[in-house]
Amino acid sequence: MINELYNLSKALDSNGVVVEEWHRKYKTLPKVTAKSPCIRIWLDDSGLVCGMESLSPEHASRLRKYGDNQSSFPAFNISPLYRVTAPDVIAELEKISSGKSRPDADKILSWCTNDNWIKGVPRQVRRSMNDCSSELAELYRLDSQTNVIAILAGLCKKAGDGFRASLQECAFDKLRKQEDIPMVLSLLFHTGSEFKKHSNDTGSKISVILDVHNWAPYGYPVASEYTTAQLNALLLAGNSTSNEAAETKQEDAFGTPFINPDEPMPSVKLAGFEATLRSMFEGQPCQYRYKQINDGSYPIAAENRSSIKKALEWIAQPSNRQITWVKLDKNEIAFIYPSKIPDVPPKFASLFGREQSADSRQSELRFESIAKDFVKSFQGIPPDQKPDIMQIFVIRKIDKARSQVIFTHNTIPEQMMTAADRWSAGCSNLPPHDLGEPDTPFPLDVPDILNAVWKQDGERADGKTPVKRMKYYQGIELLLDALPPAVLRSYLHIAAENVAGLLKYFGSLLHGKKKPDGKSADKKLDGKKAAAARSLCVLGLLLYKCDERKEIYMEELAFLLGQWLHVSDKLHTLYCIVKREGDVPPQLAGSALLVSAGEMPYQALAQLHSRMSPFISWAKQYRHLNKKKSKEADRLLKQFEMLADKITPQMDRSVRFSDFEKAELYIGYMASLPQNEKTMKTGENTIQEVPENE
Repeated sequence: MINELYNLSKALDSNGVVVEEWHRKYKTLPKVTAKSPCIRIWLDDSGLVCGMESLSPEHASRLRKYGDNQSSFPAFNISPLYRVTAPDVIAELEKISSGKSRPDADKILSWCTNDNWIKGVPRQVRRSMNDCSSELAELYRLDSQTNVIAILAGLCKKAGDGFRASLQECAFDKLRKQEDIPMVLSLLFHTGSEFKKHSNDTGSKISVILDVHNWAPYGYPVASEYTTAQLNALLLAGNSTSNEAAETKQEDAFGTPFINPDEPMPSVKLAGFEATLRSMFEGQPCQYRYKQINDGSYPIAAENRSSIKKALEWIAQPSNRQITWVKLDKNEIAFIYPSKIPDVPPKFASLFGREQSADSRQSELRFESIAKDFVKSFQGIPPDQKPDIMQIFVIRKIDKARSQVIFTHNTIPEQMMTAADRWSAGCSNLPPHDLGEPDTPFPLDVPDILNAVWKQDGERADGKTPVKRMKYYQGIELLLDALPPAVLRSYLHIAAENVAGLLKYFGSLLHGKKKPDGKSADKKLDGKKAAAARSLCVLGLLLYKCDERKEIYMEELAFLLGQWLHVSDKLHTLYCIVKREGDVPPQLAGSALLVSAGEMPYQALAQLHSRMSPFISWAKQYRHLNKKKSKEADRLLKQFEMLADKITPQMDRSVRFSDFEKAELYIGYMASLPQNEKTMKTGENTIQEVPENE
């Protein structure tokens, strides 16, 4: 990660991009939501709580706290003051919180019996209010007469153990005034379970930030953007080591004068998790082998630590979503940055996957339209701003303390545009088929499609925790043609094996002209149909990446056998409609043999001949009658015989299908049939079916 970010920092410097720097211990507050508020707690001149209010998400996002996971200031986390488990009390609290019932302060006070500040919470609050505040004020020499942070630190010392009591008193004062009732109740009570131990059931932490009620003489309150920026400047000024480093003869990994800062590498809060730039400590025995402990194995000067931290903060900022980064999974993010930073950069990352936003129009965008927009945007960049190189890397959070780069790749913009064209062509590497025209899947969609395992009844077989044979970042590798042929073949094997059951189910359903019962069943079926169509796209794409084009494989044995199974289904269905009054069985002659045809084609062919014999005999007689469906019987019989003439000479006991041929078999089974004698002879397919009333 350090190497990729170091190159990015140089690109930012060379392009004159100024990135705001934040001290490594000055971190953002937790994200504010309706269920996770941030409460500002006002302290009076004696250090006791005199008021409280919820901060808006926008306000809280501009604030920071100094410290670490053990203690921080002026913001920190606390537990609700009390725990309740009685169902009737919980129900009444919910009514009060939702506004259905008015709060009775005395009654609510009677529920405050089970103290929830256990497991070291009081000690952590003391560390934050006393130790951390004192460290901040003394280490960085904050003026206790004029600096509002130093004033707040002094008030915290005055408060002592009276903080909690005054916090509770202020909360009940608000209840009596009917103010901020949901916020106050969330601060007072954790609604726990009577079946759990209290030590394991203390509820979610609440983010609070302390502030000086009488802040006017100091210009701005603590919880303000101005004070936050002012404190950051003081922290950075007190952390400079450039003069000392200039005198040392040691150099870091990039040739910069180096003095070991003897502190952990900085971390950056990304979308969903926090990433430490490098995590090495003496507890890892491997370091002792070469006697390179901690920074000794890869020394990084303080200024380089700062620059790569700023680089990661710049590339990961929310406004750069779909431009320089995209979320792959809960703990995985893909980044992409150009060697030159245009004034209006194209959405480089948009080629990887759709933006996960509330805007429904974004989810409707197709891959082709996004690729077209990317090309248009790139071509509109002034020549002096056009990048030469694109760096792509993926960061994954592997445990609580560590993150790592799991994929890195260099490319050029022209190759990305070529890759997008090849992607569209690959997903279209299919003949017309009976599943309809699907959206071209994005690279980040492919792993979900490929990993899905389907049973022969059309239901998922992998449950809620599917085996991820293909990772999300490997979808990006597939787009960029960065996968070796052996890996492509393994993915083709997985895709063909996993989707066989779904295609067998849909082949029998569509060829048998069955209709679902009810709207809910119809909607569910549409979802499965879309999944089947997207799976065919993935098969076509993988064949394309392996240089198997539809113009070639549609003339090969496996595809023709798939078509033969399709024709057999149609003949079987027509027989049932005419002779059995539409009583079509759930499994047709062709669909029943689809999976076995992929494993043992010769034996499947023999069984097909046996099963189709009565239907062929019937069709030979029926096609000469002047009946409503005689023309359809004649057409299907001709197709059956034509395919038999092509397949039978090539088939013997030694024939076995590779993964390529299995994919071609399944595509052939779902492909639409030729509709007239001319297209039958030329091998062309059309999407239109012959109307049944002909």
